[in-house]
Amino acid sequence: MREYEPPFRTGYWRTVSALVWVFIVIAWLVSIFSIVQEMCMATACNDAVSFTFFGINLGWLGIIYFSLLLILLWLRTRQILLNWALAAMVFAGVGAELRLLWIQKYVIGGWCPLCVSICCALFCAAVLLLFERNQALESEVTGKRNLLRWLVLILVMIASGLSVAILGVKALE
Repeated sequence: MREYEPPFRTGYWRTVSALVWVFIVIAWLVSIFSIVQEMCMATACNDAVSFTFFGINLGWLGIIYFSLLLILLWLRTRQILLNWALAAMVFAGVGAELRLLWIQKYVIGGWCPLCVSICCALFCAAVLLLFERNQALESEVTGKRNLLRWLVLILVMIASGLSVAILGVKALE
């Protein structure tokens, strides 16, 4: 595997990269905070805790998921495959968050501020990754072909994340 040379070594691109870090760290911290149920006073939070992902508590799953994202974010400049893996996981997470938002709106009937915060942080990180990749592809000779691959990856991963969340997220009985 060849090393990945990100095009954002200058101050502007470092800011974009730093913001991706900030949003993923925020989501990770809120996931940690969410496992302490008594700390959130919203009724929707108590209802949101009653949902699991294939039997796993969503708070613990969030901690694992965002920890893996942080590891990939740390290693993504070493190989291009790790950068693609980071993007795949982020956009799959966006798809899963669509299902979780749907559950809050139509099943629970209320919004858990912690869950919505995690969702917003992940969406912001995804938008920044999309922006970052778009700018990188504009500087490449094969940009249009790679842009198509990138867009296919995004759509497939959002659909995959949504599908897995539809199948796996269930209320405790």
